[in-house]
Amino acid sequence: MSQFTTTNVINETSSKLTYHDYNKTRSNLPFQIALYVNLWLFPVWLLITVVNLDAKYNNLTNVYKLLTIAIFLILSIFESLKLYLGYLGNLTGKIPELTTCWLISILIQLPLEAFLLFDRGIPFHYSETFINSFMVCLLLIEIITGTIALMNLADHRAKVFYLMHLYNTCT
Repeated sequence: MSQFTTTNVINETSSKLTYHDYNKTRSNLPFQIALYVNLWLFPVWLLITVVNLDAKYNNLTNVYKLLTIAIFLILSIFESLKLYLGYLGNLTGKIPELTTCWLISILIQLPLEAFLLFDRGIPFHYSETFINSFMVCLLLIEIITGTIALMNLADHRAKVFYLMHLYNTCT
């Protein structure tokens, strides 16, 4: 029976790694599915929000008129940016783009979507409540799967980095 040591494991692991393994893309399928559903749901959300905003605009106070327009514009711009960066980061294995997508979801979109969903100072329609609750659920799924994707990608990059420096195979 051979001696089980860390050196043996590293030698066996590094001998099995080829150039393709170092550069293999590590995309996350559940995160990609959530982004895909969000990509098709975004135009529906945009249409329902615009129609409902037009219907209730005259009944809003001046403060809520400004708030709803600002939130709508911010969410529309950042949703498009988040989807682009999420696809780019997940499919190409780029950590900065994936992290930016994840931070946009947590720091910008989640509070604004929660405001649209839970604030009762804004008159609500059932279609708007339904689509906003679905968007919040999808956003929570994206945050959870994005966290897992980021951890897996960072772990893979760290392992490749340490193996490359261990065997001085840096290019």
